[in-house]
Amino acid sequence: MELGWKVILDGADPTEDDDLELEFIDTSNILGEPTIERQFLDDIIKNTRSFENYSVFRNLKKIYSDTGKDMTGMAIWCLLGIVQENSQRVGLLLGSLIEGGVHIIAAWPTTFADQLRGDISLIDVVLDNFSSNPSFWKQVDLIIGFR
Repeated sequence: MELGWKVILDGADPTEDDDLELEFIDTSNILGEPTIERQFLDDIIKNTRSFENYSVFRNLKKIYSDTGKDMTGMAIWCLLGIVQENSQRVGLLLGSLIEGGVHIIAAWPTTFADQLRGDISLIDVVLDNFSSNPSFWKQVDLIIGFR
């Protein structure tokens, strides 16, 4: 059984009734410790200003690491997408590094993590589509903390 990262997104209701909990699969055993340029996040943010299918939400309520440590308030972002062609959902948990890059921490859902296991080069295709192929996506959401 793989340990996962737990991400809780705050719903619209002030109670916790509509909070959404996502379980991300740690990718260190799949991808190693990949680092991407900070420019990637800048491109996503730029896309939110230019394309209606890109949004930023400030509703990342809680993050727990694969060891159960509360990582809420750390520089961690959740990037979720729905593929236009087949409505497949994919997600990445990304963390800022002191050196300035961004670390890919985990993938969601399990089916996407399994696809990465089968072909690790898929991560490059997904990252490229997130940053430079907006028409590939039905919806892309960059979710950040609300503190």
